[in-house]
Amino acid sequence: MCAGADGALLARCPASDWVKFQSIGGIVLATAGLAFVSAAYAFYTVFSPKTSTALEATTHPETVAFSVLAGAVWALVIFNIDRFIVSSAGKGDGTERITWTELTQALPRLVMALIIGVCISAPLEIRILKPEIDAQLELSQNAYLASLNQSTDQRVQGQKTELVRRIDQAEAVLAERTAYFETRRREINSQRGKLELEAEGKTGSGIAGRGPAWQDKKDTLDKLEAELSRDKDNYADKERQVAGDVAAWKKSLDALTLELAQAKASNLRQSRSLDGLLKRIQISHEIGGLVPWAIMLLLLAVETGPIFFKMMLVKSSYDYMLEHQKRVSAAELGIELDAHVFLSDTQEELRVDAFHGAAARLDERRRRLLTESKINELVHTRLDRELDAELAAEARSDEPVERS
Repeated sequence: MCAGADGALLARCPASDWVKFQSIGGIVLATAGLAFVSAAYAFYTVFSPKTSTALEATTHPETVAFSVLAGAVWALVIFNIDRFIVSSAGKGDGTERITWTELTQALPRLVMALIIGVCISAPLEIRILKPEIDAQLELSQNAYLASLNQSTDQRVQGQKTELVRRIDQAEAVLAERTAYFETRRREINSQRGKLELEAEGKTGSGIAGRGPAWQDKKDTLDKLEAELSRDKDNYADKERQVAGDVAAWKKSLDALTLELAQAKASNLRQSRSLDGLLKRIQISHEIGGLVPWAIMLLLLAVETGPIFFKMMLVKSSYDYMLEHQKRVSAAELGIELDAHVFLSDTQEELRVDAFHGAAARLDERRRRLLTESKINELVHTRLDRELDAELAAEARSDEPVERS
């Protein structure tokens, strides 16, 4: 069944024919089994959760169930394609030799078989080399994570450095103005102390009271206080603006800290996602040496083997019986195989089948249409004659003649 053979005919054939088709069918069935394993592992690799590194990964039951189902469907598809390729390959020229003509005719089937073999071999090779691939993939994931974190740190640190510089400059300006106002307040307090001492007569002339010297000191004190009040009024708006900017920058610093944590969490997920089918195939070819190529060549040999085997098979009793059955079926339908032989312009022999049943039915239909045409012509001629006779009788008599 897997080789596309007729069981009823094989039952009447020698055991050698059974062995031949069982071997070919076994290869087709084995290819379907390998396709199931390959596709199931490929689907699991693609759809499994990527939440840990390659060496820390655990089995996910839901993904396993889905992968088994998808792998079974894929295996059925490959089985039907292979069965069709093998069953339609024919028997060649019936000899053990593979001629150029046979190879040319089998080329489309060989191309399809090669494509299928390559698709099946890739997941199988990464499953066979899984321990080595996991070890290398772990290093790649960690290196990728370190690279992502370094890039993120550089980007965020640059923004942090700029914000800290602005905050330091603003706080330096605030500190400078605070120091300035503190100096002015000390000057005012010193001047106020001098004014009190002058009033008590403890400085200058030593005469207590509010004389000209006291008034000079009083004017100086008033001037200093007016200047301090003016400076405070002039700097109040700018101080509020600078304080607001500092508060906003410090808030941005806190947001950058949160953004850094979120970016590193995203980097972790991104590095864990570096565990797909393509990456594993790439690592397999990097570290596998000749092993991946050997596995692929083995699968290609299994996939294309039945086609070459059928071209090398010697014509047997099964082939004669199958040809006989085809000719008997064609004869029962009125078909004569290779009835006419022609030579083309290139002197190539062309054989054309004769469909006698279809030709007989066509002749019968043609005769029927011709007979119907003659009958219709006779009927119309007779009606025309009867009509002419009635018209002539009516013309000879005054009474109308009842027409038939």
